[in-house]
Amino acid sequence: MRLSLLLRIYLSIAIALTALFAVTVWLVQRDSVAALRAGVEDEVRANLASADALWQSRAVLLGAVSTSIASMSDVRAAFGTRDKATIRDTAGEFWGRIAGNRPDIAAAAFVVTDPDGVVLASLGRSRPLALQDGTRLDRAFFTPAFARFPDQVSSFVVWDSEVWQVLLTPVYVDAGRSRALLNVLLAAHPIRGEILHDLKRDTGGDFLLQAGEQVKATTLSPSDAIRLRSQPGMFAIRRTELQDASNKPTGTFLAVRSLDAVSARADSLSRRVLLTWLAAMAVGLALSWTLARRITKPLRELNEAAMELSRENYSVRVPEDAPAELGVLARTFNRMSASIETSRAERIRREQINAIGRLAASVAHDLRNPLAAVLGGAEMLAEFELPIEQEKQTAQQIYKAAQRMQKMLGELSQVGRSRPEEPMVCEVSELVERAVDSQRARAAQQAVTILVDNTPDVHVRCERSRMERVLVNLIGNALEVMPEGGDIRISIRRNRDFAEVEVADSGPGIAPEVRERLFEPFVTAGKQDGLGLGLALSRQTVLDHGGDLRLLDPPAGASFLIRLPAVDA
Repeated sequence: MRLSLLLRIYLSIAIALTALFAVTVWLVQRDSVAALRAGVEDEVRANLASADALWQSRAVLLGAVSTSIASMSDVRAAFGTRDKATIRDTAGEFWGRIAGNRPDIAAAAFVVTDPDGVVLASLGRSRPLALQDGTRLDRAFFTPAFARFPDQVSSFVVWDSEVWQVLLTPVYVDAGRSRALLNVLLAAHPIRGEILHDLKRDTGGDFLLQAGEQVKATTLSPSDAIRLRSQPGMFAIRRTELQDASNKPTGTFLAVRSLDAVSARADSLSRRVLLTWLAAMAVGLALSWTLARRITKPLRELNEAAMELSRENYSVRVPEDAPAELGVLARTFNRMSASIETSRAERIRREQINAIGRLAASVAHDLRNPLAAVLGGAEMLAEFELPIEQEKQTAQQIYKAAQRMQKMLGELSQVGRSRPEEPMVCEVSELVERAVDSQRARAAQQAVTILVDNTPDVHVRCERSRMERVLVNLIGNALEVMPEGGDIRISIRRNRDFAEVEVADSGPGIAPEVRERLFEPFVTAGKQDGLGLGLALSRQTVLDHGGDLRLLDPPAGASFLIRLPAVDA
């Protein structure tokens, strides 16, 4: 199926607009969702930075307290005695002074160990079992402190299923050119749920602390914790690794923010964008249709005018107010139509004059002989006393000449025939039979046999009298070229949607020099008289009925084929 120019232009614009809007909407939605997610990612990153700042501030606080204690001369003197009771009493006294008014420090554990890791004094409200008096800490725990001696070492350790932030501070004395390690101060602060909740309150985000596969503390609800494990893509997550003094991983701290709000906002945005896109598309398509119609209107007018021109309506014109090239095309078309109309009128005038001249010449030529016979016979009857037998013979010659002139005038009358008859459904065999009956007596006089191959139930819609004249003319032409006898065969058949009647004779055939012009007016072949209008009028009659009349090329004789649209009875 071929689409009209209007539909092709409209579909092209519609497809282009749809693709453009779709890509634009997709880019806007993608960038908007990305911006929302990036905002959440930035918040999570800021939350993690807040947590890191908290660990750092606690390390600085514990380091400051430990450094303050370790730098006191009384403390150094007491630790130099290596007496556990003296060290415990001194450490407790100074710790009490510092932590008395500081709840954040009082919640920490403060421990004094000897260089071998044996706990000499354990202070503070929260103390793990690993820091009880008399316990020995793992030697590897102190190795980093010894490696960085005399600097402080901060790390994270898991004690009693809790993650602790630990700060090791060496206490030493000058021994000549070197320093001698007396004791190690260990300040540890537990990372518990209340700390994470404080962070959540300050930042608005959620946090999770885990060691290995175990969750040690979290601010997430149980359902969110399950979703975090099963659907991590539904959360924005930033993590930091907690390491011991040897830079080995001890635990993982995660800053978490659910993306449900982002998803909800993205869905809402998608709906709004989709509605906006649909509205824009509707408006765009409506405008596209209007523009396409405006663009193609001059072309439609030109197309309709061209169709009228093909129907020989040369007076058709199109508006010339179209813009740019279309206006030029319209003006060119109008000039062409005017030129064709003028040329056609002039050609018709010349043809009419030529036709009148040819008709007059043909009539004058063909009437000259029978008119001379009439005049000569009438003169003889008027001026001479002829015998009865000769008078009768002369009268017969006058009668025959008058008949020939009457036939010629009958042909001329067909050219100017009056209004057409009402078409009706006719059986082809009946039309053929009536035409044959009108010529049967003449055929018998000339010893011509007429054979009809009848196919019943073949019908056409036609003007009965006009179609009978066509058949009579074809049979009459065949009889004229066979004065000494012969055969005429008429075949009736149906070929798909057409009824066909073939009229073939056994006469001398059609001369090659007139075959191409046989259906033109005033062209005759093998006839004693006539104007040469019969075949031209017959073919025009068949054409008027939607069919055609053409000459076939049989091996001998002449054969004409009438082809008309068949109808059901």
